[in-house]
Amino acid sequence: LARSLRDAPTLPPRHPHRAARDARYYLLFVACTPPAGVARYVLGMLAGQRHELDDMLLGSLADRMSGAEFREVIEYIQPSAWPSRLQWALTCVIEMGDTCEMLRHVLDVLAAFGEGLLAQLLKALLTDPLLATTAKLLAQAEPRTLLRQRLPKAEGSAASRALWLVYHREAWRAGAPYTREELRRDAHLTAKAPLSRPEVLLLGVDAPSYKLLIEEAPQHAVCAFAYRLLEAEPAFAAKLSQAQLLSVVELTASGLRDDAHWETCRRVVPAVEPAIALRLSIDLFKASRELPDLQLLKHAYHRVDCFTRKQVWLPAELGALWTSHRDALQREVVEGALPHATTLGGMFSAHVPRLDSASEAAEGGAKQEGRL
Repeated sequence: LARSLRDAPTLPPRHPHRAARDARYYLLFVACTPPAGVARYVLGMLAGQRHELDDMLLGSLADRMSGAEFREVIEYIQPSAWPSRLQWALTCVIEMGDTCEMLRHVLDVLAAFGEGLLAQLLKALLTDPLLATTAKLLAQAEPRTLLRQRLPKAEGSAASRALWLVYHREAWRAGAPYTREELRRDAHLTAKAPLSRPEVLLLGVDAPSYKLLIEEAPQHAVCAFAYRLLEAEPAFAAKLSQAQLLSVVELTASGLRDDAHWETCRRVVPAVEPAIALRLSIDLFKASRELPDLQLLKHAYHRVDCFTRKQVWLPAELGALWTSHRDALQREVVEGALPHATTLGGMFSAHVPRLDSASEAAEGGAKQEGRL
């Protein structure tokens, strides 16, 4: 170790005439020293300002120091160097044992530099390329709590609010519980400051987050995420209002021109209210012209109430399809929903008196009354 530090001490460290230190001596020292003793020597070097804290020193310390020694080492990291040292520090936090205690050391040191640098470095934790490492912390409840305690309050600050939203997104990705109340409180969501569309798109990471966002910001989230939910969970359609469901672009008449959306629509129709099911099944049959969808239309038409059937004029709704399939549609869809006696066939069936027979009976009755 002493040989590795030998140089011309009277010249600045980067002076061209100063003898270059031979790193091989330091690596030999590390190889020959018991692991538990390496950090003690390195801290002595740093305290005596005999060597700067560079990549070589940090690499030799990764698994050779205690928690207290880790705290002393990171106190030597200059504020300007922290962005490049975060990956090393986080790796030590995760791999050295007591994750919460080690993370607390890092956060305490960062806080000593002021809120501005702390917020900057916390943001770096939540963005690439550190996300893969940070996710291991966010998957645990106690480290999440520590990070939340250090994040700046979102009230009145767009930057702090954006940081909280990124925190929630990454915590959700890591498996944290989905709590609408925590999101509203942490990001300071109010009636005057609701989630915007870009914020909704930022937060949507999986099915549970889609559901939470549809509840919190339906004006943006329904169009963005409802169809993805319906693909995986058609029964979720029952939780959407009629206006919300009919605003799902993939299930509209224009969206159903793409046959990739037909199967999801077929699974949604039985799960929704009759009136919505009828609207969807009409648009689906018009797009697909397939027999199974005609059956869906038939069942949906039969499920709605009498008033709704009166308001739906199928010849106009189906257009050319009505012309080409008129007999089948008239018989199976329309007349199948009516009492037999009110259909055209029922009115002229054998057991219903014909019009001329009824007239003769009425005339005979009048003559008999005259005789009386």
